[in-house]
Amino acid sequence: MPLEHSGGHGSRDGLSRGRAGRARFGWPGWTAAGLLAACVAGKATMADEPAWSGALAWSAYVLLADSAVFSLRGASLLRTRPDCFCWLAVLSIFLWLPFEWYNLQLAVWYRSGLPPGLGRYLVLGWSFACVWPALLETSDLLAAGFSRGCSRSEVSEGIPTRRTAWAATAAGSALLVVPLAVPRLDVGEHLMPLVPAGLLLLLDPWNSLRGRPGGGSVEWEGAARRPPWTLAVAAVVCGTLAAALNALGPARWHSLWSLGAEWRLAGLPVAAYAVLPLLGLCAHAMHAWASARTGIPAACSGSVLWPRGR
Repeated sequence: MPLEHSGGHGSRDGLSRGRAGRARFGWPGWTAAGLLAACVAGKATMADEPAWSGALAWSAYVLLADSAVFSLRGASLLRTRPDCFCWLAVLSIFLWLPFEWYNLQLAVWYRSGLPPGLGRYLVLGWSFACVWPALLETSDLLAAGFSRGCSRSEVSEGIPTRRTAWAATAAGSALLVVPLAVPRLDVGEHLMPLVPAGLLLLLDPWNSLRGRPGGGSVEWEGAARRPPWTLAVAAVVCGTLAAALNALGPARWHSLWSLGAEWRLAGLPVAAYAVLPLLGLCAHAMHAWASARTGIPAACSGSVLWPRGR
C-alpha cells in the first residue's frame, strides 16, 4: 500500500513539473516555433522568398532554444540576462568577420540571391548576429537536457603554465598564417579548418590564465555550465540546420570545398561536418576573450582546453 501511495505522489510531482515547464516555455516559445515553421515552409514553397527569411528563421530558432532552456532550467540567457544576450548578438557580428576575411583569401564559399547595395549588408549583419547566440543557446539546451551542469567551483583545476600558453600562442599564430601562404585556387580552401584551430590555440590559454577582469559580477551564471562537448555538438546541430535552411531557398551560400565533394549532406560536403566541433570550441574562446577585454557582459567565460576552478 505504501508503494502505491508513493507512486501516485511521484506521478503528481511529475505532472506538476511538466505543467511548470510548459508554463515557463510560454508564448515566446510557441511564437518562435510557429515562426520557424512558417519560415521553413516559405523557403520550401516560395520561389521568390525574401533574402532575409533565413535570418528570420535563425532568430526564431534562437528564441525557441532559449524558451526550451528556460522551461528546463528556470533560467536562460535571454530571459535571465537580456543584457548579456544583446551584447552577444552585437559582438557576434564582429566575431564572424575574421572568417569572412579568410574566405576572401581562400575562396571557400560564395553567396547568391542577396539584395544589392545596403540591403545586402543589412541581411548579412542580421545573419552574423545570430551565429553566436544560436551556438550558445544550443549548447545551453544540450547542457540542460543531458548534463547536470556544474558551477565553476566544481570544475577541475587545469591552468596552463606561461610557457605552455606562449607555445600554444605560437602554434595558433602559425596555423593562422599558413593558409595565407597557399595559392587561393590551389588547395587554399582545404586549409580553412586551420583558422578555427589557430584562433582556439591563440586565445584559449589566455582565457584560462587571465580569467575575467572584475569576476562574475557581469557574467551570466550559466556561463560556467557549458561542458566542452555541448559546444562541439551544438556546432554540429547548428551547422546541419544552416545547411538544411540554405538548401531550401534561392538566397544561399555555395560551398567551394572540393574535398569529398561527391559526398554531400544538404549541399555541404560531409567532410565539412567534421570541422564543426572545432568551430564550436573556437566560438567559445573568441567570445570569452573578446568580452573579457572589452568589459561587456559575458555570455561565456573561461577556457575550454584548460578549465579553471575557483
